[in-house]
Amino acid sequence: MAITRRDGFYYGESHDDLRTEILRYSRSVGYDAQHYRDAVCTCGHDTFTLLLNDDEGVAARTCTACETLHAIGDSDAYIDDVESVWQPECVCGCTTFRISAAVSLYADSEDVRWFYLGLFCTDCKLIGCYGDWKNEYIGYQGLLDKV
Repeated sequence: MAITRRDGFYYGESHDDLRTEILRYSRSVGYDAQHYRDAVCTCGHDTFTLLLNDDEGVAARTCTACETLHAIGDSDAYIDDVESVWQPECVCGCTTFRISAAVSLYADSEDVRWFYLGLFCTDCKLIGCYGDWKNEYIGYQGLLDKV
């Protein structure tokens, strides 16, 4: 791992570094990230643009190779009801990311309490948690399978 900090931002080299940043961020929220999943398209590609509304708890990724749109987590159940989404942009101006998601669970349970969405800029390698929200999904594996 080679996480560095410049101008108040964290930069990494891999999904492992992004997971470390998600854990750091989750501790500041109060619900430690416990389980992670990296986004990979059905075509095998792993870079995406993103649409996000973390106030509503929805996100969708579009593969930069095949242009397939994928709802993230349980967003497919809610995204049609959301009035606005935004496309995250890195401080360097890039809109293409590798994506990792993580969840925090209720104690002694496999049920999700909190969801985190981390992005790794494919241009400058900035890493950060771009979205987090309460999520009441039953069975975290099922939710992470939809990342």
